[in-house]
Amino acid sequence: MLKLVRFLVKIACLIYLIFLKEGFLDNQKLPPIFYTPIAISIIHFLIFFLALNLIIRFTQMIYRKRKRKGDKYSDNVIIGLQNIYYLLMVMAITVTIIGFFGIEFSKLLTALSIVAAAIAIISKEFVSDIIAGMSITFSKELSIGDYVKVGEYKGRVIDINLHKIVLHHDDDDIIYIPNSKAYNDDIINYTQKEIRKFNVDFAINSELNIPLSALQVTIHRVLLRYNDSIVLDSEKLKVINILKDEIRYKLQFKLNQMNPVLAEQIKSEIREAISLLVIKD
Repeated sequence: MLKLVRFLVKIACLIYLIFLKEGFLDNQKLPPIFYTPIAISIIHFLIFFLALNLIIRFTQMIYRKRKRKGDKYSDNVIIGLQNIYYLLMVMAITVTIIGFFGIEFSKLLTALSIVAAAIAIISKEFVSDIIAGMSITFSKELSIGDYVKVGEYKGRVIDINLHKIVLHHDDDDIIYIPNSKAYNDDIINYTQKEIRKFNVDFAINSELNIPLSALQVTIHRVLLRYNDSIVLDSEKLKVINILKDEIRYKLQFKLNQMNPVLAEQIKSEIREAISLLVIKD
């Protein structure tokens, strides 16, 4: 109910300001200050702000309704609309400040074009990040909550803003990746692909003469600890290459559901168990 009241108040304010701008309220004999360049610029800014705010909020509301989600639901489309809102507001504030000096719109547009070109040249990387960010937010490559690998970094996406993608790394670190870097790097989305098969590659010195059966028993003991999370009989251990000094193996196992964090934990324990086996021999 409160949100509806706010929405209606914004509409009423917008209508009033449009009437004021068009001169419909001149018969009310408003103070001269309302006709100064600063006041006119502020009125134009408020009209733009309210109109944009209403359009963005209404679009987000309709989108959430169609998705049957609550008011706090957020995904790439919601974030993309929010980023557009912020970008247009920065432009509007810039135009308003310049308008305080009474510059004509045609001259203002020319000046802004020159300034924009200069900024694009000087801040090429920043502009690239903004363009890449807009492209990523409206794409289906990744979304908030997805577990992804961007370049060399793995983690869960917790935010996509105008400048950076924010990942929550498995080591509990927060990683900020520039949008342009993410856009140009390879992106692996484990969530969307629902990858449940995982591989562990390792090599053992051939002089140790550790039988394959011993490795299988060692690995099986580790996997038994996660019996509820691993698909029955999905573990496969095979020799992939025999070199002069070492034998290379590949282990494959499958989880019941997509859980990259758990998979990394299991892989770490398998490598540790194999290392202990090697040391004993």
